[in-house]
Amino acid sequence: ILRSLQHSYEEGSSHFSLLKLCEKQDQKQVAMNLYSFLVLKKHGAIHLSQSGPYADIIATVGPMFAKL
Repeated sequence: ILRSLQHSYEEGSSHFSLLKLCEKQDQKQVAMNLYSFLVLKKHGAIHLSQSGPYADIIATVGPMFAKL
C-alpha cells in the first residue's frame, strides 16, 4: 500500500482516503488496508485523522514517507 500512496503523492495527491482505497474490496482486503495504515503511522510514514466515529480515515504524508 505504501507504493500505491507514494505513486499517488507523485501525481499530486496530498491526502489519501481509506474509503477510496478500499472501494470494491472484500472485508479481508479492507482489514489489511486498515492494518497497513496503522503500521505506516507507527513508522511515521503517514499521519491519520478522522472527523468522527465511523467517518472516513484520511492519511497525510508524514516525515518518513519518502524514506521507507
